[in-house]
Amino acid sequence: MSFPLKNVSPDLESRLRACAEIIVRTGLNLQPGQSLLIAEPYELQGVSREASALVDAVSAETIAAECPQPHVIWGDAPRLRQYAEQADWSGFTKLVAGHADRMKDHLAIGGALLFPITSFPHLMDGIAVENVSEQRRIAWEHFGPIAQRLTHRESQWTLVPAPSSAWADATFSDLPAEKRLASLEETVFAALRVEQPSAAWQNHLTSLQRQRDELNARRHKIIRYQGPGTDLTVKLPIQHRWCTAQLITKAGVTFVANLPTEEVFTAPDRNSAEGIVRVSRPVNYGGTVIDGIELDFHHGVVVQARARTGAALLERLLNTDEGSSRLGEVAVVGKPAANAAADSRAAWQSSRRLFYHTLLDENAANHIALGESYPFCTRALFASGLNRSLVHVDLPLDAEVTFS
Repeated sequence: MSFPLKNVSPDLESRLRACAEIIVRTGLNLQPGQSLLIAEPYELQGVSREASALVDAVSAETIAAECPQPHVIWGDAPRLRQYAEQADWSGFTKLVAGHADRMKDHLAIGGALLFPITSFPHLMDGIAVENVSEQRRIAWEHFGPIAQRLTHRESQWTLVPAPSSAWADATFSDLPAEKRLASLEETVFAALRVEQPSAAWQNHLTSLQRQRDELNARRHKIIRYQGPGTDLTVKLPIQHRWCTAQLITKAGVTFVANLPTEEVFTAPDRNSAEGIVRVSRPVNYGGTVIDGIELDFHHGVVVQARARTGAALLERLLNTDEGSSRLGEVAVVGKPAANAAADSRAAWQSSRRLFYHTLLDENAANHIALGESYPFCTRALFASGLNRSLVHVDLPLDAEVTFS
């Protein structure tokens, strides 16, 4: 029995419920009786209150799937900014350590995790770069071990975009203020294929699997990205494995790690990147925007970095640890259908709008990622040769991909 969602129109409620069904049934693939924890350890260190309607819809769908009522870790943007502003690392550490303990306890009972990620591109404007960087480091120090357990397929997890007013204002600043949030919601619903037939997601995942299998069969040795300001060559290890976001837990449960997903990806040789890249979209890192990123790679390492805005934060990001200035992922994103009018997904993907959100920006363009590699992207018995880092930062490129 479903309950009405609070403070939403009937049309929005219908689409939120359809979105929740995709999240619970396709993304998480919750099993009867399995518990769900809804958290957000990436940007806000808790779920935005503006995502309450989405959380309510997911809760209703979770109960319909014969699972317990989900638990939620809520976030607080002003408090997060205050921690950074005052360099209150004791208070912030206590907060994120407590959240990490809850996630660890949840995984211990076989629970699944849902991460509704919103974006606050200007949350940390005016705060010292070293404070923003330190807050990000502390957060990853506590969530990193949990993320590694997830990438080792301990249980299901799914990341989804969760619209907010601050995010809408940044992405749709060219529209009247009263139209921005609705436009962002429309974009997210299109990216999640909410309006498409029920078979659309399975057809799409099958198409990505076909692309993955073709790349794995070809066993390419080199991937090259070429475009305005970009000419980067990266070697692929002999044991590399192309993957999609559809994964299988150790218990044999299939799930989709992030929605939307338009990519196939693998882990490169961490010592091989050579050339230059110009990142095509701003990167929202810890509530601060880094824009106009240009990187020079030699022997796999970033040897020179530039940015129009956020250059000091970029430098600190690259110096987080030994692996943060190396590549942990290379990815190929499929081009949308030629007739964008007939494909709502194609319309948002082809818009070239800057979304200030990793899940949308990375799925609109071919991309690379600095930092941590995923252990399932190798056929090797041991993943010791993969890049390791506290960070994983996706960098969209306006570049075409060729293989050799």
